[in-house]
Amino acid sequence: MTNPVPLRPREQVQRRVTGTPRWAPAAAGIVVGVSRGDDPTGVLTWAAREARALHAPLVVCHAGNDERADAVLAEAGALARRAVPAGHVRTVRGDGRPLAVLAAAADQAGIVVVGTAAGAGSGTQLVGTIAVRLATEGRSAAVVARPPASLQPAQPQQGPFPGHVVVGVDGSPASRAALEYAFAHAAGHRRPLVAVYVTTGSAADYWHDDSLLDTVVTDDPGASALVDDEVGPFADRYRVRAASAVHRGRPLAVLSRLSRGADLLVVGVNGRPAGARARLGSTARGVLLDPPTTVAAVRA
Repeated sequence: MTNPVPLRPREQVQRRVTGTPRWAPAAAGIVVGVSRGDDPTGVLTWAAREARALHAPLVVCHAGNDERADAVLAEAGALARRAVPAGHVRTVRGDGRPLAVLAAAADQAGIVVVGTAAGAGSGTQLVGTIAVRLATEGRSAAVVARPPASLQPAQPQQGPFPGHVVVGVDGSPASRAALEYAFAHAAGHRRPLVAVYVTTGSAADYWHDDSLLDTVVTDDPGASALVDDEVGPFADRYRVRAASAVHRGRPLAVLSRLSRGADLLVVGVNGRPAGARARLGSTARGVLLDPPTTVAAVRA
């Protein structure tokens, strides 16, 4: 990538998103699956902070039918109530496999959250597989929460957008749902956001920062115009520092590289007709199975 060069302020265009916002988390709620009450992976802490930021009720879910299950839920519920008002936290214990228990609890939820262990391995793959099933068969956004850096054995490699919300954009209804979720999260947590379009037609990367008014020239103006058109309505509605980027390569590799060290990566999932599974593309599947950071897969 070349060094940024100054860009004149762009013309202010009045844009508007019509209709009801896709995300109404205060009504829909957040479901989080826990395996232990002391939250060793940080998944419960992540979900509780999300519930607090979005003013959403939180459901803490555990699969088990023994005395230990009661103790796990009691400890996890007490931990959640430190961040979320007690009246907005509920615990649910279910019999059966974690996937079935989570799917039942999340049927009417807006977000369902599962967590990975600090290191890579079979545990991460198992959680990713559960998230893939939830994303393809459920109604909620599926989130795989990565442990914070303080709980990881080695400092994670940083990408170019540390602390940002990174969202994939391609002009589809699924990517617009992802943008809605990404902007709501960024606004609730006061995070900067970058919308990324991945192309095979450009020989150079493109970057534009709305607040710094810096850019890198691209030879794919159509791609940059698409990103601006998609991001503009949400940037007008949310008070978020937003930037756009066009990168060349394969979507899975590019988004994984750019989101290392990011606060959140958001990708869209195509909707489904009644009775059919959603079409989960290779990019969404890849980042859920091997998350470079905390990942949200959002349904159109």
